[in-house]
Amino acid sequence: MLVSRRQATDGDRELVRSIHHRAYRDVIERQYGVWDLAFQDQFFDVAWSAAKHEIVLCDEVCCGYCCVENRGDDILIRELVIDPEYQCRGIGTRILQDVFNDSNARGVPVRLQTQILNRAADLYRRLGFRETKRTETHVLMERHAADHTS
Repeated sequence: MLVSRRQATDGDRELVRSIHHRAYRDVIERQYGVWDLAFQDQFFDVAWSAAKHEIVLCDEVCCGYCCVENRGDDILIRELVIDPEYQCRGIGTRILQDVFNDSNARGVPVRLQTQILNRAADLYRRLGFRETKRTETHVLMERHAADHTS
């Protein structure tokens, strides 16, 4: 299985929107009780920017998207979304391992936040992320380069 990334383009917008909706529907319904398609479309439109996102590919097939920001004192995983059809195959782990390699080389932590009821939080914990803060809706997590080896 070959996992890779490429720069997103404006032409990816509707494919990524459909992945967003399939990936988030379960967690949104479990956490908030209702899936409002119009609200989710609006949320997606505000957050999506092809210039800031990459398409995640599995054997050359689009299976997700991500937004990783290499900032001065940390790396922020703004989004890592894998289509439910491709989840539990190690794709997200491979993307995160690439980020960890950068983190280790730079000596900076990796930070992210996720919905409280998102099953991905278990993956993040297994990979060494620790909870640093909790809001009413999200868990903020951090993984320090010195704490782990990839």
